[in-house]
Amino acid sequence: MSHLDTTLSDTLAHYAVQFEDCSHTGCSLSAEETFRFVKQLKAMRRLARSMEEEVAIHRITEQRNAQRSMLDQEAGRKLGQLVADPEGKIVRPDFTGGRR
Repeated sequence: MSHLDTTLSDTLAHYAVQFEDCSHTGCSLSAEETFRFVKQLKAMRRLARSMEEEVAIHRITEQRNAQRSMLDQEAGRKLGQLVADPEGKIVRPDFTGGRR
């Protein structure tokens, strides 16, 4: 088996084809080939894990952005309700507690 410097999916597809061929003709791996294959599988596992973590981070970020947007809209709506008087007058909140 040769080492492939391509994408994870291409490497997996390559190995699948090779093992499928072996199921028809029968084949064996030498100790050296087995060692290289196991080394390649471990590298593919690390790559897959990194990709899974990256996708998870992107999903969490997108979810937080959507939630933040929704909260901003709701806060703006509530602030608009607090500031505007039904008669059209602007009511200014007093954050000084009556002190000037």
